[in-house]
Amino acid sequence: MEIALSFRDAQVVDLDRLEWSGGPAHLVAVRQALELAWAGDVDLVVGELPQGQLVAIGAVDHRKPVPELWMLSVHEAWQSLGVGTGLIEALEAKVVERGGAVVGLSVEHDNPRAAALYRRLGYLEVGARLEGWPTDSDDWYCTYCAVMHKHLV
Repeated sequence: MEIALSFRDAQVVDLDRLEWSGGPAHLVAVRQALELAWAGDVDLVVGELPQGQLVAIGAVDHRKPVPELWMLSVHEAWQSLGVGTGLIEALEAKVVERGGAVVGLSVEHDNPRAAALYRRLGYLEVGARLEGWPTDSDDWYCTYCAVMHKHLV
């Protein structure tokens, strides 16, 4: 199936249309990522259907030694249709535009679907780390993640 989908830089008006991507704590993180994008440290991208529905969001953090993709999310109804691949390709293009040759990401140990997608797109595991982020209940979620890299050029 061919999907007419465009990827563009996120804007403030998009914040109210991303409730599907996570709870209140996640939306706070998206707002913070948007502020980092304004500062030039991050690229925050959304995937948009022709009628304006947002179905994907992701970011690349250029402050790290190896630019890192994070906050990758595809609306549940649009998963397994190539939207995630398009999102990752759009973010990789942002890295290349800034002169980057390698990009990284991390994937939770209990997310084999995402790990399979990243491997299919050329990412190779280079290590592991413990990661965490705030939850909607004011706790922290901690998990073990595989760190993966891909050479872009």
